[in-house]
Amino acid sequence: MKRIPSQIAILTDFGLNDNYNGVMEAVIRKINPEAKITYITGNSKPFNLIAGAYLLYTSYKYFPRNTIFLVVIDPGVGTSRRPLIVKTKNYVFIGPDNGVLYPAITSEEIIKIVEIKNEKLYLAKTISNTFHGRDIFSIAAALISIGVELDTFGNQVRYEDLTKLDFTYKSSRNEICGKVLYVDHFGNVATSIPKEVLLNNFKYGENVEIKVNNSRHKCRFVKTFGYGMENELLIYFNGYFLVEIGINKGSAKDKLNVREGDEICLEGYIQEDFSHSI
Repeated sequence: MKRIPSQIAILTDFGLNDNYNGVMEAVIRKINPEAKITYITGNSKPFNLIAGAYLLYTSYKYFPRNTIFLVVIDPGVGTSRRPLIVKTKNYVFIGPDNGVLYPAITSEEIIKIVEIKNEKLYLAKTISNTFHGRDIFSIAAALISIGVELDTFGNQVRYEDLTKLDFTYKSSRNEICGKVLYVDHFGNVATSIPKEVLLNNFKYGENVEIKVNNSRHKCRFVKTFGYGMENELLIYFNGYFLVEIGINKGSAKDKLNVREGDEICLEGYIQEDFSHSI
């Protein structure tokens, strides 16, 4: 039976003007010319772990089973942070232990976590302190794609010892508070509050008060952008079923003056009292 070429999905913050993404792809293809390489994006926001984690978390489950995710958003490259391989029931995730993998892998059944420590599997005897995407992570992805066993790379790591980056929200009787996870190029502001919480506490057409960075803003709960008037703040759930704030043909980011990591609260009479994290 002919072996199906492995799928490798790459997510980096290297941008589109430099050669880093291309060099990583070249390293993979040198080891496994049959690898099918897809980019989630090579242009994630620089150094932004929350944004990178959001892009991985909201995209990985749309890929075929056994896809290898190669994630290089690594502002701590060359320091004591660990390079990891995480095998789950359906996928393999490769990247730094800085939290960028954490929300995605916690949504999966984790089988094994390994630190990449076997220097014989690095690109060369002497590697760069600033380009582990080429010298460690791409090599690991390529070798796994041709069937090299995880235990060959190094020792197992306990789940409890991972660097955590939680996407959390909390609810009380008068407000729901979450975190800004991502601002897209339209200026739409995605939060960690899930669809069900909004639907359980507000009706379409109702006004909702947003509290963020010591300011308050009125918005309206709608199904989609087209129901908004000019420059009106709208609240809805996005394509990944998370609560998002936007403006029809405008930028909610500019109006709210927010960025990834900011706390954001929705005020009103909240019927449920619970909290959640992933």
